[in-house]
Order: sequence, then structure tokens, then C-alpha cells
Amino acid sequence: MTMPDAQHQSAGPLAGKRIMVTRSRSQVRELVEKIESLGGEAYAFPLLKMVPPDDWSQVDAAISRLETFDWLIFTSVNGVRFFLQRMRKIGAEISAIRVQVAAVGPKTAAALREAGLEVALIPSDYVAEGLLTSLHDRLLPGQRVLLPRADIARKALPQELARLGLEVTETDVYRTVIDGELAPEAARRLQQREIDGILFTSSSTVTHFVQAMAPYAQEGWLSGVRIACIGPITAETARKNGLTVDVVATEFTVEGLLAALIENLGGNGHGTNI
Repeated sequence: MTMPDAQHQSAGPLAGKRIMVTRSRSQVRELVEKIESLGGEAYAFPLLKMVPPDDWSQVDAAISRLETFDWLIFTSVNGVRFFLQRMRKIGAEISAIRVQVAAVGPKTAAALREAGLEVALIPSDYVAEGLLTSLHDRLLPGQRVLLPRADIARKALPQELARLGLEVTETDVYRTVIDGELAPEAARRLQQREIDGILFTSSSTVTHFVQAMAPYAQEGWLSGVRIACIGPITAETARKNGLTVDVVATEFTVEGLLAALIENLGGNGHGTNI
């Protein structure tokens, strides 16, 4: 899935750089367009597909008793999308949500607001740990929390909420599956030194990249390729999988990732429209 580069710009902080983007098919275009607006050439290698769960019964049961929860916490845009789609599908009124809603990250919050929901809390650090820090003074033992998430979501958040004495209900509102269709083409580009950097926006993209590339990996095959991760958790996953991490964003957003990459490449991210 190579995006057309008719709008590719020759000037900009990423001019002359060829960047591989590893996101889901539903999310890859935004990042590709941002890279091209900064003068870079983007190669989309979508590794993940988001699909509905095989069984909706647990999600439907949670939706039917939404009023019994104190907090509804979303950790991703996909979690918002699949959860609200399911509510509409079974005839539940989104406007009837009365619980306090928290979101990890501005994009997640924006998706909720677009649906007409008020977001009570967005942490300053856009990871689960940041949410816990921000929520700490507002959580009370015995409160009930609903977490609509991916099947492979990290367990740090629900475990810590439970440790604080809250009653946590996790529901898998979507499954993340590997999409290795373009692996041979991606491997060819890497082997022929046609890629200058690879962007990882989650631990799952790292894991699926390593799995998809396993048949093609060879000694020094990523030599000279900058590995850029959206935050420390993704970077840790990359290192555990044997990748050398060159860039870790300090602001855990797509914009922060691109700014960190530009700085690492010797450009100046200030004043660019990231």
C-alpha cells in the first residue's frame, strides 16, 4: 500500500528522506500526509488490522448497565470507534452516557467530543501511567470503571486501578490481527536501502513488524535505518525485540514523534506545521 506522492514536496525538514510508516490501514493515511507535508517520502506498511470481537456478549452486557459505572475510560481512538459503533448497532443512545469519561491522548478525546461526549480528564502524559497519575486524586475505592479496549491492550492500567481498590470491567471491543500482505515489498525496500527511517506508533506495531519481517531479516539489514518510537513503552518493546532505537518522542503523539525524528536527522522541527 504505497501512497501516491503527487503532492510530495522537495523542500521541508524531511526533504529527501524516505520514511516507512507502520500503522493500521485505518490510521496510516494521516501520518503519510504529515510526512509528505514536511517534504519527506512516505512508504505505508500497514501491519495491523482492527476487526470486531468474535463475541459481543460481554460488551453488550456492559453497555446495558452503563449507568452502574463511575468512570468510562478510553485508551485509543479505535476503542472509541468500536465501542460507539456497537452502541449504535444495538440501539443504545450515546447521548444517554452519564458517567465520567476519561481519555488517553488528545486524538482519543477528540473522537469522543466529535460523538458529543464531554471528556472529564485527559492526562498530560498520553500513556496509561499518565492517566493514573492524573486520576489518582479523583478515584475512590469501590468505584466502578469500564475499560473498552483491544484484545492485546497492556494490563498496567486495569491492574493498577484494581490495586487502588476500584472494580474494573475490561471489555474487548476490537481485535488486532497481523496484516503481512506487504511484507515482501517492505523487505525488498529495506534490503535495497530505500528506507531512511521507520516509525513505530505502538508496541503492537513493533511486535507485528518483527513477526512479519522474520523470514527476511539478515545480518545488518537495518543498518543505517533510523528507528523512531512514539514513546518509552514502544521503545522498550523495540529493544526487547532486538531493534536499535534511535529516536524516542518526548510528547507521545504523532506530531511529537515527527518532531523528534526531524531533530534526530539534524533538521529543525520548530516552525514547521507538524
